[in-house]
Amino acid sequence: MRLFFLMFLPIILIAGSNPKSATAVRTPKAPTIDGKLNEPEWQLAKPETDFVQLEPIEGAHPNERTEIRFLYDDDALYVSCRMFDSDPSKIVARLARRDDEIEADFVSLRIDSYNDNQTNYEFTVNAAGVKTDILQFDDGRKEDPSWDVVWDAETSIDDEGWIAELKIPFRVLRFAQKDEHDWGLQIIRRVSRTQERQYWVLIRKSESGWTSKFGHLIGIQKIPDATNLELLPYGVGSGRFVPVSPAYPNGRELKSDAGFDLKYRPSGRITVDATINPDFGQVEADPAVLNLSTFATFYPEKRPFFIEGSQIIRFSTFGDDFGPGLFYSRRIGRPIRVEPSPGGYVKNEPYFATILGAAKISGKMQDGLSIGVLEAVTREERSTFVDSVGNASDQRVEPLSNFSVFRLRKDILDNSNIGLILTNVSRDGSLPAVTGGADWNIRFLESEYRLDGFIALSHTTHADRIVQSVFGGRYLDGSAGKVSFNKEGGEHWRWTLGYDFTSKEYNINDIGYFRRPNDHGSANTIRYRDDVPGTYLRRWDISATYHYRLNFDNTELFNSFQLSSDILLSNYWDAEVKVGVDQGKYDDRETRGNGMYRKPSNRQIQLELGSDPRFPVTGRLEAGVSSDTRGSSSWVLQSELEVKAASNITLQFALNHSETNKFFAWVENLTSEDDPGLPANRTHSIFAERTVSEWDLTSRGSFVFTHNLTLQYYLQLFFAKGRFENPQRMQSEDSFVPYPLAVPDFNELYLNSNVVLRWEYLPGSTAYLVWSQSRSGERGSYNTPFRDNFGNVFGLPSTNVLLLKISYWLSY
Repeated sequence: MRLFFLMFLPIILIAGSNPKSATAVRTPKAPTIDGKLNEPEWQLAKPETDFVQLEPIEGAHPNERTEIRFLYDDDALYVSCRMFDSDPSKIVARLARRDDEIEADFVSLRIDSYNDNQTNYEFTVNAAGVKTDILQFDDGRKEDPSWDVVWDAETSIDDEGWIAELKIPFRVLRFAQKDEHDWGLQIIRRVSRTQERQYWVLIRKSESGWTSKFGHLIGIQKIPDATNLELLPYGVGSGRFVPVSPAYPNGRELKSDAGFDLKYRPSGRITVDATINPDFGQVEADPAVLNLSTFATFYPEKRPFFIEGSQIIRFSTFGDDFGPGLFYSRRIGRPIRVEPSPGGYVKNEPYFATILGAAKISGKMQDGLSIGVLEAVTREERSTFVDSVGNASDQRVEPLSNFSVFRLRKDILDNSNIGLILTNVSRDGSLPAVTGGADWNIRFLESEYRLDGFIALSHTTHADRIVQSVFGGRYLDGSAGKVSFNKEGGEHWRWTLGYDFTSKEYNINDIGYFRRPNDHGSANTIRYRDDVPGTYLRRWDISATYHYRLNFDNTELFNSFQLSSDILLSNYWDAEVKVGVDQGKYDDRETRGNGMYRKPSNRQIQLELGSDPRFPVTGRLEAGVSSDTRGSSSWVLQSELEVKAASNITLQFALNHSETNKFFAWVENLTSEDDPGLPANRTHSIFAERTVSEWDLTSRGSFVFTHNLTLQYYLQLFFAKGRFENPQRMQSEDSFVPYPLAVPDFNELYLNSNVVLRWEYLPGSTAYLVWSQSRSGERGSYNTPFRDNFGNVFGLPSTNVLLLKISYWLSY
């Protein structure tokens, strides 16, 4: 790394900060936050009025005038926002739940109180007073929408436009203690009906970088260090109602519990978060999916404690689309699935590994060194297994486990960073699993170019069932890495060159997430874009991607090419088309560890169309078809509809349907012990032509009674049915013979729903009333029509949960 800097130092140009500045003025009296600018204190501050359009005409003078003023005292930063409007009757003011970024007029402040050119805090309020707070990091490339803090905002609409008043307590920001502060600042205003977007500091579409291009907020002097203690105790009571069974003779399970969250800031740069016996009953359940692949299903984290502040502990490997890398917080408190013996049942079945407690320390030193430490403990879980004749035995189904993460990251060159991570998982009765790594993110030439990557090592037994079949349960040492060189700015041309690998014995899935070991290859993309609005198009781009991948036995896995184009029409409708082909020769996982399978070449095309987001009813339609040289074909149709039924009611509907016909796929592995007619001393892979039909109907809705009282619902109906025809036994990688095997059809039905009434009865204090229902099972066959499946799913046994959770926020 040092050699790299010595070689490239002469050409590295650090992104300089923008000279534009706004001044905050100390006020002798805090203004009242009521959406009215009638306090004389506001006249102490000079208004910021010099805004520039980004949309619809980049660099043009705004059509509507904006004035922003800043005051402060020892407690908080106060912001007045006067958004003048030539036609106030057309201001779009829609109510929504907090952090729901709906189509509406808004004003947004971005504050880089770290002054590190990489991290900023977003405070956005729309014309109806709906608040959004988000933490952005990695120079604005990534964000944490779960970041929620207590701050005040009120709005009003008058005959000149609309007003927003904000109070941002200094305790919610992180900054160094000094006599005079210089923070990064950006201000954005959106006028919904014209799609006008104003920037205080114009960051052009051709530029890369975000936080590093901010202007300055100056004038804040001698404010106390942002130290405070927050406690959030909670109490919860729940009832789980299930069909009567030997495991649940009363058909119900009643529970009550309590715990608390703690947040302590010993200084403006360090935060300690802890949770004791946390409960996440208000979090929406994961959607049902049909996974017939060789990879585990990835579900994103939804639990607030593990999301907030994750930008410091985060260690991405192969991109967010492939999971979070070396730390996947959902390994903590993971789901537990207990299988009873044939004819038996399980009593006291746990659903998750109970988290006894967890703690995080995160912060950033004045020299740019970020530190993140996480510790979590999950308890031992036990269940009572009852066999078919009534014999009961108490068995452990989850060991006592400890999870540790230690993360360092150092800012260099003003807008770049390098970092280290070390993780450990220790389970009672087994040796620890250890992973570690280093990563880098180097920007240069005004952030137009970026060199990033990582190297990671693992020392663990392998959890992947396919790798287990080859290596068994012994300890394995593996490695993985990636390097990527990107051009992210410029008027038209952008590109990415990358290479990555995972060794045969690499495994991080005790505490991280990755898809597969034993591969290496290169993915390269070139893109041409045009952001200058024309008669018919506001912007358009076209890109080409080539992906080539081998395993470490030099077997070709992928050899694909994709061409795609994305356009935004002048009426704000958008469209995208993708065309691709994969000529990769082999799949080394489809046989589940029993050798190579020569896969057919595949071709696909995909079209997508979206409507103008300003409409009261908006939609998106996506269609795709694919086929392979073995005769399989598939198609998918996805549609989304959003209905803005009123200023406080939003309904969303999604209907996805896919069909896959005669896809040649693995069914099972057999030996002569399973079938004496099979040749002995080897394992035989059985394939068949698989035909699958899936329906996924999902709806969400929000009813906003006030800013602090909302009702939300979620409903998913998921049907997946399939059949297998023409079973064949694999003789070699591309040679098959007919094999007499009866493979049953499947017809899986799922219903998941929940309704959440959320009341923030005091700032930071919340009450949740939750009702959830789930149904799942198999009923019918592949020939069962959709209308029968729709009725049958409601005939399946249901599990209902009713939950009341109340938390109370204390701040000292």
